[in-house]
Amino acid sequence: MVIVAALALTGAVPSFAEKNGAASDKAVQLKASAQIDWADAPSVSGTSAIMIDAGSGEILYEKNAYEQRDPASITKILTCLVVLETMELDQEITVSKDADDTGHNMASKAGEVFTVEQLLYAMMVYSANDAAEILALAAGGSMENFCQLMNERAVRCGAENTNFTNANGLNTYGQENHKTTAYDIAMISKEAMKNQMFRKLVSTVKYTIPATDLSEKRVFRSTNACLYIENETLEIDGQERPFKYKGANGIKTGYTSVAGRCFCGSAKRGSTELIAVVLNSPEDEDRFADVIKLWDYGFSKYSTYVAAKSKEAVDEVRVKRGDKSKVAISVSEDLDITFNKGYDRDAITTEIALNEDITAPVAKGDELGTITVRNEDGDAVAQVPLLAMEKVEKGGPLSYIGIADEDIPFFLIGTISIIVILILIRIIFVRMKRKKKQRRRAQRQRKIKRKEREKEKNPFE
Repeated sequence: MVIVAALALTGAVPSFAEKNGAASDKAVQLKASAQIDWADAPSVSGTSAIMIDAGSGEILYEKNAYEQRDPASITKILTCLVVLETMELDQEITVSKDADDTGHNMASKAGEVFTVEQLLYAMMVYSANDAAEILALAAGGSMENFCQLMNERAVRCGAENTNFTNANGLNTYGQENHKTTAYDIAMISKEAMKNQMFRKLVSTVKYTIPATDLSEKRVFRSTNACLYIENETLEIDGQERPFKYKGANGIKTGYTSVAGRCFCGSAKRGSTELIAVVLNSPEDEDRFADVIKLWDYGFSKYSTYVAAKSKEAVDEVRVKRGDKSKVAISVSEDLDITFNKGYDRDAITTEIALNEDITAPVAKGDELGTITVRNEDGDAVAQVPLLAMEKVEKGGPLSYIGIADEDIPFFLIGTISIIVILILIRIIFVRMKRKKKQRRRAQRQRKIKRKEREKEKNPFE
């Protein structure tokens, strides 16, 4: 989803990107954010925390969000994303060694064969550390190479202070240099949630790996209590609440003695999706309580407006000298804007500006215009490029007179139809003219015969 500034409703509060001179390569930030003031936000027990609108990327709350910390198994969010982008789900991997006993693991045994998909479920549902290591070595060839892929991908996600030295977050693997921030985790998670398979993995409550030659079947349940645990409660602001949260759809828990209790959670209601990250909460329940409180706060105060959806045509532009006369245009990612609850959505308008003199060839993804979102005062709050949804090749000779290749059949049909109509009109005209002559000839003959009869009656006249 495109990162844009949200609506300025009651004042101007610079966003983090503005303060740091950063801007999305997909969008132009034109205004400050919605009136973000988390003075009324709930208190959280975690040392570091952040909540963002997963659509717009707007920061709705933060506490020490840029402080580097140990992420524990939240590391696996990035591990999963890199594996999804570099390996096939049905690819088979043979385990090279028995799993050690450190932390959560799926008790993998040397010689067992698993698919990438099975290992991903074990890693993301059950937080299996051995699954993460097996995947990393298969994808990168070595842990060092895989971590390089991870760190490069983190930068492309928008992370600014992340350095991962292992794939699972265990203390035993150079954890002193394995650091990230709550902000970076939010950015990585936001990017990962664009991947539909990732979404499926992190929202799965239960997964079973069938028995192998060396092990019985493995049944995993999610470590994310907010997805499904209804019969157990936790205390939030003096009230008993179930762990299960309406709209929760991910993402990942984490714990080590160094990192403390960590949780990166995602929940969606309507068009608004919030990602909350809490690091180093003191107790297991605290991490879930912290995130639930942030979700409650975010959903009650903010909402997301979808100004344009990706893969849906916003408009069409005319292309000169192409094999097509027009090409549909759209945004590369959903254009989401965060605004305060109660804001009149009807006051939001969009404005489309198209490039002039667009001539083939046009490549898919070429920028052919912009879409600008304006508030009730007419001020621009976001602007993103409009991209060609398909390619347009150079057209044939007729394209130089405005007839695209795709229109040639219609042109020929139209031309032939006109010729046929003209021929029919000519035939009808000729027939009508012939009939008219015949009528005149008949009239003359009748007139002559009439005169001859009259002359026969009066021969002396």
